[in-house]
Amino acid sequence: MSLRTARNKLKRLTFVALGIMFLVLGIIGYVIPGLPGTIWLIVAASFFVRSSNRLYNFVVHNRFFGHQVGEFLETGQMPRKAKNMALLFIWVFSLASIFFAPYGWLFKVPVVLLAISGSLFVITRPTSDSSV
Repeated sequence: MSLRTARNKLKRLTFVALGIMFLVLGIIGYVIPGLPGTIWLIVAASFFVRSSNRLYNFVVHNRFFGHQVGEFLETGQMPRKAKNMALLFIWVFSLASIFFAPYGWLFKVPVVLLAISGSLFVITRPTSDSSV
């Protein structure tokens, strides 16, 4: 086995392992309130598209979440309801962390910056007419 073949195989296995990890996080996110699900499934599909057609097709053709993941990967669009929910949860949990966590400004400033950057990302995505 050549070095290039071994490197490609290691890269593929790494992408599959990371994809499975994010797939599990995404599925847990669909069950546990407050934990995002779709974003982790999009990340998983991004790893699978480079490593495993079978796992990629499982994610994008799944009857529970495949439509949302596939639409985002193809168009970059988010349904209005999903955008509103994302913004709501970003700010509810960020503000809860800021006001109720017993930490100082070294914790609070990054939380605010991450909430702002996440909000900007969501706001700048095109809006689709489909519902969640």
